[in-house]
Amino acid sequence: MSAEDEKLRELEARTRRLLLESAEDLNAETRSRLTRARFAAVEAASGAATSERWRTWVPVGSVAGAAALALLLWSQRPEAPPKMTDVQPAVDDLDILVADESFDLLEDLEFYDSIDPAQGADDADIG
Repeated sequence: MSAEDEKLRELEARTRRLLLESAEDLNAETRSRLTRARFAAVEAASGAATSERWRTWVPVGSVAGAAALALLLWSQRPEAPPKMTDVQPAVDDLDILVADESFDLLEDLEFYDSIDPAQGADDADIG
């Protein structure tokens, strides 16, 4: 232990002894007032620390809540409406189903396989 540490210990011991002696000489009313003041100071200090922590977390919580809300809204946004080219085949199928025409030709699927669409397009260009 260094000489400086020893001096600090002696100062601490002497200060403690003087404080205890002076506290013994106080009357009961003064002791009571000092005790209440000490408890009030400790309570105020602990309450202030709690309110400071609360004030720190409010902005952090607000930012986190706003980010969560933005993510929720972005993930739930509606998709773009379908293009007319996507809807047209479904409309054509619906027309076939509600038509009053006979389905006799639909039963002969080999007939449709034998038709060459490219040949029909060439005939239309000639005519």
